[in-house]
Amino acid sequence: MKRTTLVGTVAVIALLTCVPLRPAYAYIDPNSAGALYQFLFPLLIAIGSAFAFLRRTIVRACTKLANAVVAVVRGDRARGKQSTERPSGHAE
Repeated sequence: MKRTTLVGTVAVIALLTCVPLRPAYAYIDPNSAGALYQFLFPLLIAIGSAFAFLRRTIVRACTKLANAVVAVVRGDRARGKQSTERPSGHAE
C-alpha cells in the first residue's frame, strides 16, 4: 500500500521552499523535564495502584450499573417484581 501521494509530496516540498530557514540559536536544557517527571511519575503510579487495588469494586459497580440500565431499557424490573410475588390465597 502506498502511503504517500504525489500531491502530499509536492505540498511538503512547496512548503519547505517557501519557509525561510534561519538558525535558531536555541538551547534546550537536558533536565528541563526533570521537575515535570518528578511530579507526574509518582502521580501516575498512585493512580495506577489505586485502580489496581479497587479493580474488583469498580468492575462490580460497573456491572451493577450496566444491569440496571439493561433492566430499565427492557422493562424487566417491573416484570421481575410481579413474578416473584405469590398470589394471595395460596397456603404453603
